Amino acid sequence: MAKDIVDRILIQLDVPKARVLDLLHTYQSEEFQKFWQQDGRLYRTFGKKLISTGHPTRAFELIREGLSYYKEDPELKYLSALALARGGNISKAEESVNELLKKPELEEGLKVEALSLLGRLNKVRYGRTNQSTLKVRFAQESAKSYERGYTLSANSFPGINAATMSLLSGQQEKAQMFAAMVIKQAEDELQQSGKENDYWLLATLGEAHIILGDLKEAASWYGKAIHNAKGHVGDIAAMRRNPLLLKEKVEVSEEILGLFNLGSVVVFSGHMIDHPTREVPRFPSDPELEQKVSLAIKEAIEQLNAIVGYCSAACGSDILFGECMLERGAELNIVLPFHRKDFYTASVDFGLHEMSEWHKRCDALLDHSAVKVHYSTTEHFLGDDVLFEFVNTFTQGLAITRATELGVESYAMVVLDPASAKVFGGTAYFLEKWRSGDRKDRVIDLAAIRSQGFTKPRAFSESIKSPQAAGNEQKIKREIKVMLFSDVKNFSKLDEEQAPSFFAAFLAEVARVIENSQNLPVFRNTWGDGLFLVFDRVTDCADFAMRLLDRIQQMDFKKLGLPEDTTVRMGIHAGPVYPYEDKIIDRKNFFGSHVNRAARIEPVATPGCAFTSEQFAAVLAVETGHDFICEYVGVEDLAKGYDRVPLYRLGRR
Repeated sequence: MAKDIVDRILIQLDVPKARVLDLLHTYQSEEFQKFWQQDGRLYRTFGKKLISTGHPTRAFELIREGLSYYKEDPELKYLSALALARGGNISKAEESVNELLKKPELEEGLKVEALSLLGRLNKVRYGRTNQSTLKVRFAQESAKSYERGYTLSANSFPGINAATMSLLSGQQEKAQMFAAMVIKQAEDELQQSGKENDYWLLATLGEAHIILGDLKEAASWYGKAIHNAKGHVGDIAAMRRNPLLLKEKVEVSEEILGLFNLGSVVVFSGHMIDHPTREVPRFPSDPELEQKVSLAIKEAIEQLNAIVGYCSAACGSDILFGECMLERGAELNIVLPFHRKDFYTASVDFGLHEMSEWHKRCDALLDHSAVKVHYSTTEHFLGDDVLFEFVNTFTQGLAITRATELGVESYAMVVLDPASAKVFGGTAYFLEKWRSGDRKDRVIDLAAIRSQGFTKPRAFSESIKSPQAAGNEQKIKREIKVMLFSDVKNFSKLDEEQAPSFFAAFLAEVARVIENSQNLPVFRNTWGDGLFLVFDRVTDCADFAMRLLDRIQQMDFKKLGLPEDTTVRMGIHAGPVYPYEDKIIDRKNFFGSHVNRAARIEPVATPGCAFTSEQFAAVLAVETGHDFICEYVGVEDLAKGYDRVPLYRLGRR
């Protein structure tokens, strides 16, 4: 009975154009939960599908859940490593795949996959660095892993990658030898029943012909591969990486690169429907005008070939964008700036019955099974406009990160009245922030659309509150800051007589790292082995964290009476906090739930690592001119049951 039901679910998942997220939502309900625990195929198959369709982080969470039931399942362990790699966490993926390769009983096919993944990780490192000596080393290590897989199986997949990485390491003859062998194998495999439309084999032939210099033939094979892989955005993005790498060493035609126009990730902002107290109309509540704006948004979405969208859900432009993306069947992420109830009052219906239709439309978006809802903060508004500025940056960072994950372009799209004042956190401010990173955008001119004429605006009742008043404004205004908490592993093992020498040495090292910072923290404090720092900018905090980890690794803890593996761990978060003059320490301090959040991340961080929140990672992604990265760790429970959130590991490229 259970097997029959699982079989039917998997058949639905295998249908062309199957909506994997919708199916996952349906079959992860309580009604079907027992089948997941009885048949591991659900975790394996949904995990593969999520990875291939460009959802590696969701795949990782699902596969990790599966491993709690099927702890020794080697395929799930491999898929976990693959999801981490596709999500950008190559260090953790490498740990997982090396652990898997130690198993002597590992089935040959899975061993080949694991070796190929090991090769891929060094290929990613090759692409990340600009140092020529490191590039050669990573290319050689990558080629070695792929060659091991090819020797073991004579499989065309590790073979073509061995060819590419050999070429990138400077071994052209070896690369061409592999390419020639792979072409014969792949062509033979395509003749096998059920293999004729295998897009990986087709892409393999395209790549091999690039290496051999036959660009016309390469374009033909890649065209077939991309056609057959339609809908598998993650896989097409993976195919695209090798031609881009090969372009460094050999000619790759624009025709070939143009085939990989997967689409774009669009982050959106636009004017709301005018509040009834607005004196000069900007976006009056008028059905005809709304329809014209919606059509303009739809046209721009099509021109940019948007496959993923990020927006808030305010009345007017935001909701129109969200509705257009869902109608298109694209991925939609909605990001709210604060508590949902306050958001409705401030930005959706203004607390007015006459705006109830916008309330319903917002509900429909937020509650849609295909929509993922994020919060930049979950606290109440309290009249702090800085929360709108913060959600702008957070949303842009999420979009940039998703675009990087998929290997596509990111665009900002705005519905903007050019004459509108640049309000802190508003649409013009959003666009200026985006352009400061020299990124691409598309502007829809609201004034031009409005000039075409519209019907009489809807009438409102006289009892009206301003959106600011709805937020229960308060005197102390929050500020966006970056908080870092750190402590020392093994500190509790210190004897009483060892403590003074430890503190003298450890705190002196921390002080030196702080003083060598280009921009000092705006607040610093210690207690025992604990360290609390507050910074104005994410890059300043990241720089300090990485330099402190480097310095601590050089300390001789054995001389201080501690085990050699002693190190620090850090928790980092960015968000709105309250500044105040602390009468006890006689200087400005910071407090609030976001300080607590940073403190709760630190205890769950791996010793020797800095773990960050999703907010910090997103804000860091918006900043330019640095070499820091945030690698996805997973959704983790914070200390003391505080929350369950996505966490990232801070590192350098």
